[in-house]
Formats: sequence, structure tokens, C-alpha cells
Amino acid sequence: MNRSVIAATTCLALAGCASPSASLVGTWQGRGPAADAPFSFGAVTFAPDGTFTAEANYGDTTRAVSGRYDLSGNTVTLAGRDMPARRYEVDADGTTAVFTDSKSGRSMTLDRFR
Repeated sequence: MNRSVIAATTCLALAGCASPSASLVGTWQGRGPAADAPFSFGAVTFAPDGTFTAEANYGDTTRAVSGRYDLSGNTVTLAGRDMPARRYEVDADGTTAVFTDSKSGRSMTLDRFR
């Protein structure tokens, strides 16, 4: 198991950590898509085992994607079979997470659903 995921699980169990990895595990609902964003998340679930499942919105098209995520500090890398790896800087506080695309600098905000 990925050390970041172990740390996240430990922090969640202790309920005293504020790192992005500790507050990222769970299901998140994306806020409205930005008009200039190449895509946005309708919803995404980050599992403690390092996998994710997401509903990604590409303009008028919605599709489900899944794969693995890796956390390193406040950077998360998402990689799936049908998608190229994407890196985001994450600022998460347990109820809101802001993902900023490292290439474009564009951000999307997600709210914890559960």
C-alpha cells in the first residue's frame, strides 16, 4: 500500500491531521464547470487504497473514468487506462478541495459529499 495512503488513513483515524492526503479520501461533488476549463469533475471518489472513480464532464459530454491516484505532499497525480496522467496541486480542508491544474493553472472546486 502507498505510504501516503497509509498516512492518510492514520490521520483520518486520529482526526487531527490537516494535510491534503488526510482530507482527500472520500466522495466529492464538483461545483459548476468553468467555461474555459477543458474538463471538470461532476463527482469523484478517492478510496483509501489509492484508486479513484470519477464522472468527468468534457463540455456537453460526460464519461466515467477510473484509475489510481498518488499523493505526494499537496500534489495528486491521477492516472487511468483511458486518460493521460494529470497532476493537480490540492488545497483541501476536509469539506472543500481546490484542484489546480499544474499545466494550465486553472482550478476547480469540489465539496465533500461524504
